[in-house]
Amino acid sequence: MARTLVIYFSRTGTTKIVAEAIAKALGADLEEIVDPTPRFGIVGYLRSGYQATTRKLARIERPLHEPGDYDLVVVGSPVWGASLSSPARTYLARHHYHLKAVAFFCTCGGRGGERVLGQMTELVEKEPAARLVLREAEVRGGSAQAKIESFCRALRDAVSVSLPQERQAAAAH
Repeated sequence: MARTLVIYFSRTGTTKIVAEAIAKALGADLEEIVDPTPRFGIVGYLRSGYQATTRKLARIERPLHEPGDYDLVVVGSPVWGASLSSPARTYLARHHYHLKAVAFFCTCGGRGGERVLGQMTELVEKEPAARLVLREAEVRGGSAQAKIESFCRALRDAVSVSLPQERQAAAAH
């Protein structure tokens, strides 16, 4: 498998659960996008929705992993107000030039997932190797595992096809 980073933002923990499962399945490095902005309670919820729908950038901390060092970067975000979360938007805006290959996933309460994946694709200006939308109820209820496994299979297939021949040969040994 290509060197892979799974990076995510999670306000409530739902996106974190998915990111951890994907990283484990892919043997990938895992990193959380750290945003010091208070996002809990009703004020945090409203602030988050406002920033997402107005496409505001967030004050995020510098990542520990350099995305350009990875063959594949999988980015995860919650859906806020049918829009991409501002911390994930900021990460993609800052690092999209360094991303060799990408995949996206998002978690949502009900709607906006496909729209968010479109916003992520627009920001990085390249097609993702795979895309995944999961509802919070699927994640919390345990029924998301089959979709996560399918997403990871698609990533393994897509990345192995795009790796240079000599890297594939080295990985086989």
